[in-house]
Amino acid sequence: MLTTPPLEPLLALVARLEAGGIRCALGGSGLLAALGLTVTAHDWDLTADAPLEQLVPFAGGWPFETAGPGGVHADAKLRFPAHSIEIIARFAFHGPRGVIRIPTVVTGRWRGVPLGSPEAWLAAYHLLERPANRDLLLGHLRTRGHDDGVVQMLLAEPLPGELAEMLASLRDRGRALGDAAPTSSVT
Repeated sequence: MLTTPPLEPLLALVARLEAGGIRCALGGSGLLAALGLTVTAHDWDLTADAPLEQLVPFAGGWPFETAGPGGVHADAKLRFPAHSIEIIARFAFHGPRGVIRIPTVVTGRWRGVPLGSPEAWLAAYHLLERPANRDLLLGHLRTRGHDDGVVQMLLAEPLPGELAEMLASLRDRGRALGDAAPTSSVT
């Protein structure tokens, strides 16, 4: 049985963002749950390729906190603790060769929520040193196929060698989504 925070506040926030022209996508444990790779989403992580200042007006009167950048994170966050939601503004990490931008790419919808890119979150989990989640996504991409466009975007970033090799291996060993065997859609 799937365990998540309440979905209704997430849907309300996504609706406000999308009505305002802000593309957002679910990532983190919510993405893993949507893909059937885990049974627990601890919170809702949305990414948006917009600055924090542009996101704050979409709080809709909810109490919020802001954070970042800090530590390995080169991004900022808009947090809604009462709803277990966080929007990551301009998702990015500090890497040994510079700032690594993780794009917000919508790959589908799950229960009305736009889904983020498994390729992007594989990179994020690698940079966060969370190999268990990274490896779940790597296995998913090798089985279901990958998006060559997202892989290309990520490979254009100043990635650490091991991560670049992992992403390149998807292109060498895996199949692109257009080549993937038909699968049921995420619902």
